[in-house]
Amino acid sequence: MQPISQDFAPPFKLIAPFFILGGFFYLISAIYMFSISSDDLSFLNPKVLGFVHLFLLGFVMMIIFGAMAQLVPVVLEVGHFGVELFYAIWPLLLIGSVLMVFGFLYSPALLPYGGVIVLVSMMIFVMEIFLTIFKVPKLTLVMSSVLISNTFLFFGIIFGLLMALSYAGTINLDITALLHGHVYLVIGGYI
Repeated sequence: MQPISQDFAPPFKLIAPFFILGGFFYLISAIYMFSISSDDLSFLNPKVLGFVHLFLLGFVMMIIFGAMAQLVPVVLEVGHFGVELFYAIWPLLLIGSVLMVFGFLYSPALLPYGGVIVLVSMMIFVMEIFLTIFKVPKLTLVMSSVLISNTFLFFGIIFGLLMALSYAGTINLDITALLHGHVYLVIGGYI
């Protein structure tokens, strides 16, 4: 077995904010969970939607993006296409996540703004990962799975943005029809 070189790993100061913010979001979502009563348990309840997005966007996606920033170049043994882009991803994901949570809890008009910011953050991530993978001369099973999972993320976030626009009243769509696709694509296909 060949040893894995860590020469391509980005500096820790690049990925540290992802893990620090992820831990913060985990703590906040754990505390927030106690404000949800059993009467609120419905997949369309704003409190539940706020919690789910606080936990999944703020904690899970923040940690995954930080881990992927570190793991992808090490596994592929090639440097990131644009490692500096990760300095833009975490603030955008932070702002978008907070806007979405506040949109679910207090003002649905914030949802499209939060959704677009999250979409931009994730598009930067997906494009950077794709461009990094395309630097490798031979496509392997690992690279194929990363490409496929990021494609699921892309489409899942598009579904999410459409639902956010509909929830805010900007467009008229059947949210429940899109919900299954959103959940399956993001959670089943990516996470």
